Amino acid sequence: MKSKPLLVLFLICFSLFLYLGYRASQAVFSEETPPRGERQATAGPVLLEEGPAAAVIQDPFTLIVLVDDLGALNPVLEGVWLSRSTDGGAGSLFFPIFPSQADDGAQRDLNLRGAFWLVESQALSDEFQTILRDRNLTWHYVLFLDQTALSEINLILSELNPEYKWLNAVGLSGLKYSVENRLLVQNNQAIFIRDVCSQLPLPPHNELSQRALEGFTGHLTVRGTTPLDWIGSWSGVNYCLFPTIALSAQP
Repeated sequence: MKSKPLLVLFLICFSLFLYLGYRASQAVFSEETPPRGERQATAGPVLLEEGPAAAVIQDPFTLIVLVDDLGALNPVLEGVWLSRSTDGGAGSLFFPIFPSQADDGAQRDLNLRGAFWLVESQALSDEFQTILRDRNLTWHYVLFLDQTALSEINLILSELNPEYKWLNAVGLSGLKYSVENRLLVQNNQAIFIRDVCSQLPLPPHNELSQRALEGFTGHLTVRGTTPLDWIGSWSGVNYCLFPTIALSAQP
């Protein structure tokens, strides 16, 4: 008679232990492996942390650097411009950087010229780049050219346009930086750029573009892209603007 109550008590305890074991197993697995719905909810942020796609550069700026002689051990800085396309690639904007238009432009020019030198593979010094970036200037390409390249471009322009007479030897010397004639030099450089732009768009196999591809025998180089791609970016340009300069008449 006593065995029946003991059997009932045994079944109750056994059922209780089964229930507690089941709940304990749920707690353990819920900590180590989230339910399916929760795993799907957390998958998104993990994928985002893998990194965004590379940003597409919109209308990249070109930093144009004019020196006296790219072949010299220590080239002297003569001019710096920033250029970018406008009007869907139909035009190009030019902004003068050196000589500076600021009220303290002479001092700015001195600081920038003092920080200018070329390191290996014709790269700009870190000090020079820091000064420009501290002025919130950015660029993607760098175009280097010197007085020899300007002289050759001058000859090509004369051949393309028989009426082109402005940049004789005296005119070319007016593109060299001088403290006394800072803004005149800037104006002369702008006129030179405008004269080059007057030949745009360049037809295929044009001598000016061909010589640029050849690097004017080391007197014109492009960094950040290939010369062919850089010239190709100008294929649709047919006018140039100088938003911050009122160009004076040619002498």
